[in-house]
Parts: sequence; structure tokens; C-alpha cells
Amino acid sequence: MMRHLDVLPPTVLRAGGLARRFVLASALAASVVALLAGVGWAQNADPADLPITRVVLFSSGVGYFEHTGTIDGDRELVLDVPDAQMDDLLQSLVVQDFGGGTIRPVSYPSRDPLARILAGYPLDLSGNPSLASLLVQARGEVVEVEAGETLRGAIVSVEQRSTSEGPETDLTLATDTGLRRVALAEVLAIRFDDPDVRAAFDAALAAIAEHRGDDTRRVRLRFEGEGRRAVRVGYVREMPVWKTSYRLVLDADAAAPGTAELQGWAIVDNPTDQPLENVQMAFVAGQPLAFVTALYDPVYVDRPRVEIDTSSVAPPRADTGAVAPSARMAPAADALFEAELSAAGAPSFAGGGVEAMAQGVAAGPTFSYVVDGPVSVGRHASAMIPILRASVPATTVAWHDAGSERAVALRATEVVNATELHLAPGTVTVFGAQGFLGNARLAEALPGERRLLGYAVEPAVRVAGVRAGEPERVTAVRLVGASIETTIRQRSRTTYTLQIPSGSSAPATAWIDHPTLPGFDVVAPAPAPARTEDGVRIGVAIGDPVGDTVGDGDVPIQATCVLGEACEIAIVEERLDARRLAVANLGGERIAFYLENVELSPADRAVLERVQALQRELARIDRELAAIDTQIRAIVDEQQRIRQNMGALDRNSSLYRRYVRDLEAQEDELDALQASQAQLRDARTAVQADLDDVISTLDPGSTN
Repeated sequence: MMRHLDVLPPTVLRAGGLARRFVLASALAASVVALLAGVGWAQNADPADLPITRVVLFSSGVGYFEHTGTIDGDRELVLDVPDAQMDDLLQSLVVQDFGGGTIRPVSYPSRDPLARILAGYPLDLSGNPSLASLLVQARGEVVEVEAGETLRGAIVSVEQRSTSEGPETDLTLATDTGLRRVALAEVLAIRFDDPDVRAAFDAALAAIAEHRGDDTRRVRLRFEGEGRRAVRVGYVREMPVWKTSYRLVLDADAAAPGTAELQGWAIVDNPTDQPLENVQMAFVAGQPLAFVTALYDPVYVDRPRVEIDTSSVAPPRADTGAVAPSARMAPAADALFEAELSAAGAPSFAGGGVEAMAQGVAAGPTFSYVVDGPVSVGRHASAMIPILRASVPATTVAWHDAGSERAVALRATEVVNATELHLAPGTVTVFGAQGFLGNARLAEALPGERRLLGYAVEPAVRVAGVRAGEPERVTAVRLVGASIETTIRQRSRTTYTLQIPSGSSAPATAWIDHPTLPGFDVVAPAPAPARTEDGVRIGVAIGDPVGDTVGDGDVPIQATCVLGEACEIAIVEERLDARRLAVANLGGERIAFYLENVELSPADRAVLERVQALQRELARIDRELAAIDTQIRAIVDEQQRIRQNMGALDRNSSLYRRYVRDLEAQEDELDALQASQAQLRDARTAVQADLDDVISTLDPGSTN
């Protein structure tokens, strides 16, 4: 809390010898600081006027604080706010006067950097200036100087000179009797004559003192009106997240098997220096968004400097936006419970003096636990407040989570939130007939939702799983325009093996949480298993075989395991992928595979059979053309050999004449081969044209 004086005396500078000192009456008075760690009323305002009467804690790390009380006439109340809490206060402050009064503008000190603030005063006090440097800045100002005698005059200069004893600084004044030089070391006090300079000097010193007490800011709230009337001030500030702690007693009521007693406590921390005394308190479950906007820091924009424009152009209109009132939700339900804890064994929550002190109130996306009666939490203290007691349906199972790092099964209990309350996340301590059984974690649960709480290792149930992939299979083929679309099936099979020894005390049901592969659907076992956040939950009955394979709850029973015997259950996941390939690019083997192994529509089969026949004809022609090409190359090579030999022979020799006859026969054969080649090429062109025609007649937009 910062206490300011209403009247500031004239500023006096006093300096003596080498140890100069400032005697600044106004700055010393303004530097009396009492800092509060929490938001609270300043000491010059009676805290009884507007005490904290209501605190609402949220799970998003903030709390709503409300002050209510009465005032009389015009009144200014000063609220001391930690610097770190100013942004929260500025974006959430609500001030109300219920007696017809007027709320004046809320004022608070700026958070401009000190150097920027001091630069706006005639005398720059930043950087711890010396007396000489201050007087240099004040050249021309009229001052009154006490230095053995009292002198009055305008400051002309401050200069340093060398002496045998070292450097000395002189102050030169223009007085009525002429220029006077005074050794600055002999000056005892200096007083500015101009009241504006004195006021600016005092304001600069006050700014320095304000920034030295940087932990707290004073926010001034002014109410104007007549008579006594009720007022309220509310704001949001950072607070520790309120925590929930539960106790769950299994089979607590022998008359109602399959139920458990649930008790909830809210844990609240008050890390401030301000005690919360007899306040109304509420705890909000849900996820209201909470963030901090930098409203307290001044924001400056770097603007370009341009030449003066003499044209008259109207500036753009400022957009004020639109504001719509928010709807207020009416309370939906409340729940009051009594509680008891027995002396031994499983605790009982009936009749032991611990009563749920909260009523449940639904409001839009959140749910509040409003505590009945006042609550007090001391400064830097914490408290536990009972907020819930209920009897809820509960089923005990053996639970194996294959997606976790645990290789063992857990003993777990599924509870149903049969209350009308929104259960916040928290730790659950589980009790049984013999006392403590273990700890579990409860995720957020809305009314009617189920939550599985694993609290101990289940040694009687051993589970092992093996995942293996299967080869891809084509399940469907169809023509889509000029392309053929193939549906490929991918499958993954995971086999879980359960072993439960004979005579074990395992629960009657085991659940296996199986994480599914991304993009895959579970196609076995049947009926369809229950879904979880990242997979499926498989139900297994433990014990003698039963006829009904479907469980009573949301988890179907998919198999039955006999004690002492291993049993298996397979989970098959499947994904179908569609692939497209242009019909023109399909090979004969691919088409033959589709025709022999895939169910096709009659129209698609006819098209593929026609394409297959034309491709086979093209392949036959290409083979014959290749054979003719081989024969022609062989004849040409032979003719080249013969001509080389003939070059070395006498034209009248018998061998030469035989070579001539061979060449004539080969030329006749070449003519026949080339004629067949031309016929085959013409035939190939015709078949290719037929194939192109079949493909071109396929409508690219059709989905036959």
C-alpha cells in the first residue's frame, strides 16, 4: 500500500562537502510503502466497508473475488494490487453502485518505463544524476543558494577547474550585483524560484519512488452519490487450481450390492497475504478459457515520419464494434449429503459428522459446487471442504490396458456417475472390507457417464497379446471412367491369451482395452465391442461357461474363460484402400487376375474381356513381328558375309557363281518376309485402333 501526501512542500536541494545529499521532503513522504502480496484495500480505507464476501475458484488457474458492502455519500476506495495481477484486474474488474450512484473513471498509475516518464520532465533525473549535472540542465533558472551567505540569481554555468588540491566545480550565478562564482563543494542548499520547476521536480521524484515500490499498484475507485447504499466490486486474479480428492468404499451397503459410497473433498489454497474470513466460496468444474491480456503495459506504435500534407482528408472512423448481453443460466440441480467414517475396516460415510457442504449448480458449460455457509482460509493457508457424498453403481473387473506400459492386469471398479453433479478430475482412494485397497485417478465425469478406476495389480489374471499382419487382398474391382478402381483390404489380427489359475479370487469379468490402428475398423469379434478413446474394450467372462454371451452393461462379453485353462480371443482390424490405374496401362496378367479372382459387374467384365482379347491379339502380332525381324537380321548378316567372301574370289570361279545363286535366293526370301512384316504392321494398327476405341468409349465421369 502506497501512502501519498495531499500537499507537497517546495523542493529543497541540500549538498554539503564531498558527501552531497538531497533533502527532498515530498519524495521521502511519498516513499513510505507497505506492500501486500494479495489484492486488498489500502489502509486509508476501512476494510470493513467492502470486505471480501465471495470467492469462486476455477480449474483454469484463476479465481473470482467479490467485495460487497455499504458506503455513504461520495467515497473513494483505494485497492492495492500486485503488479503481476494488474492485467487480470483490468480485463475483469466489475464495479457496481446499487443505490443510484455514479461510478467515476477508475484511475491507477501508469506502467510506462521510468526512463520514458522522466524524459517528459524539464530536469532529467534518470541515471542517478549528480548535483552538477542537474544544475547544468537548469541553466537560466533562478535559484536561491545557501553557501556561507545566501545568494539569489540565474544559473549561468557549471564548470570544473584544476587546483593544487585537485579538481573543483564552480557554480556561476547572474545576481543583481553581477556574476558571482560559488564553489559547489561549499553549497549547503539550493531552492528553485519557479514553482513550475519545483512541481515538475517533485513529480519526477515521486515517479522514482513509485517505481521503487514496483510490487504494488494503487487502483482508485470513486463512487459519487447520496446517502447509504450497497456497492460491489468484483475481479478475476490468478489463483492455484482447486483440487479434488475422492474416497470410494466398495460394497459399503450390503442391502444394495453393486454399489459404492463416493465422497468428494475440495482442496483450496490461499497463497496471498490476505486472509479469507467468512466468505461464500464456490468451486467450478469445467474448462472455462482463461488468458491474460497485456492491458497494463502501455503500447506504442512505431509511426513513419512523413512530410506535412496540406490536403484536407478526413481520417477514418474508429470502429467501436458491437456488444451483446450474455444470457444467465438458472441453477439446474443441487445435492446435499451426510457423511460418516467408521472406526475400523471399510469406512462408512453416514452419520460421522462429515457433511457435504456444497450444492451443485449447472451453468452453461460449467458446473459449480457452492459451499453452504461461510468459509475461512488464513493467509498462506489451505483447507479441505467436503462437497459430495453419494451412492453410485459400481462393478469390479479385471482390467488389462494393452495400450499402456503395464504388462499386468489391474483390479478395477467401473463407477457410474448416477448423481446430478459434474465430477471434477481427482485422485480416488479406494477402500474395501479390510480397509485401504489402493489409489486410482478419476477423469472428469458428467452425470450418467461411466469411469473405470484401476487401483491395484490383479495377480490372478495373466494376459498376453500378439499382433500379426495379413497379406493384402483385392476385394472389389470396378471401372470408373477410363480407369479401373481396385479396393485393397488390409487386415491385422491380434490374439490375446488369458490364463486364470483354478481357485483364484479373480472378478467374474475381465476387460481388455485394445488400441486400434489408425484408419482401421474392428470387424471381429461379434457383437461389435465397446469403443474407448483410442480403441475398443473387449469383455471376457471368467468362470464356468455361460449361455448368454452379452454383458448387462455397455461392454459386450465376447468370450468365456474357464478357470485353470488358457483361452484366446482374436481381434481383427481391417482397412479398405481404393487404388486407381488407367485401363490403358493394365497388363494382361493383371486383367487375367481380375477376371479370375474378383467379382465384377457384367458390363465391367465384358469390357475387361474385350480389352484382354485385343491385348492378346496385339501380343501375338508383336511376337510374329519380332520373329520376322530376327529372320531379316539373320539374312542381312549372311549376305554381308557372302559379299566379303566374294570380294576375294575370281568372278569365273564356281564358288563365286554359287554365292551369286545364294544371294538371289536370300533376296527372294527377304521380299517375302518384308511383305509379311507389312501385313502384320497393318493388322497391329487395326487392333490398336480397336483397343483405343474401346477405352475411348469409356465415359471418364461414369461410375458404372
